[in-house]
Amino acid sequence: MSSILDDQLRLMALKQYGLIKSIKTPDISEADLTLILKNTENETIEQLATEQLQHLNSQAIQNNLNLYHKFYNLNGMAAYRARTQSVNELKNRYKKASPDEKVKILDILYNAN
Repeated sequence: MSSILDDQLRLMALKQYGLIKSIKTPDISEADLTLILKNTENETIEQLATEQLQHLNSQAIQNNLNLYHKFYNLNGMAAYRARTQSVNELKNRYKKASPDEKVKILDILYNAN
């Protein structure tokens, strides 16, 4: 119940600020973009939110690819945990990745074991 209220309050705040202005804000979260997508029927807003969501997903994928490669040749528990965390995050983001990103993710997933 509180999650529904939280979402409603967040959506009200986003609408008050302006949905397009909110979407163009560099620090908007993926959760806010998803909330906007679920609650709008305006094609322009949907397109902007989708593009921004794809951009954020691509940034996260690139960051995790870089992190994995940074710790690839290092030994120790911290390096192992960093690689594992990167692999798990890449698995979660695979579905929304671009075709080029999917190839890079699959390369890491097949070589991680």
